Amino acid sequence: MNSFIFGSEEFRSELRKSLHDAGEVEFLQSVLRPGMHVVEAGANRGVTAVAIAKQIGNEGHLYAFEPVPEFYGELKENLLRNDAENVRAYQLALSNRPGRIRFYKHGGGSGITRAQGAEVLYVEATTVTDFLAEQGEDGIDFLNLDCEGSELLVLQGARSILEEHGPQVFCEIHRGYLRELNQSADDVVGLLSGLGYEVHPLRVEDLNAESNAEECSHIHACRRPREREVEDLEQRIADLKDRMPAHSVKPSMMQELEELEERLQAAQGE
Repeated sequence: MNSFIFGSEEFRSELRKSLHDAGEVEFLQSVLRPGMHVVEAGANRGVTAVAIAKQIGNEGHLYAFEPVPEFYGELKENLLRNDAENVRAYQLALSNRPGRIRFYKHGGGSGITRAQGAEVLYVEATTVTDFLAEQGEDGIDFLNLDCEGSELLVLQGARSILEEHGPQVFCEIHRGYLRELNQSADDVVGLLSGLGYEVHPLRVEDLNAESNAEECSHIHACRRPREREVEDLEQRIADLKDRMPAHSVKPSMMQELEELEERLQAAQGE
């Protein structure tokens, strides 16, 4: 759907034709709360952006990112049509470092992985951490990702925000695109788990169905309760020390130990 009015009969009819889009909207509405501050990567034409805007209300705020000029124009139009004044849209990609990157536009989607017959574009990118620092934002409450292969890169670029503020993460998993980048869904889950998150696999086409990491369409990640995080870190430190040789400890192991001990100290202090 290119142009739409959220909640109209035409809009509801279109959602009924797409279990995927309908499931995303339903799930976001179930977990978002008024007043939340949200970042969305891959806003496309704005279906989920408008859904988020409606749910977080006037006290909330959404930063929506869409680098492809055609989709960005439609996003801006739909935000205007739906009076989404709590959204700021940016014609930027999110990644693990700022700079100019190559993008491939194919049909109604786009991403950093090659696609046969795709239009090649060069777009500007930033990171979640850099962007929020420029905005003077201390942190966010929610990170929504639909970025067709850039999932891991965006999370890497948000690492300090994830560590310090623990926003919820809702992320579509594009296994084929990840494989082309020599990455995997396990890498995405591993990064979040390593930062103290509990990761729950979902299939948005049927939110009531059980799913697993191998079959899920999306993941929803929440920071573990503080006591659980402390226990996990203490166990990881103990396991690492058990693996350390009596002599000639590798610098990488010492660095990992120092990082884990710093995280444990921070977790115990909160």
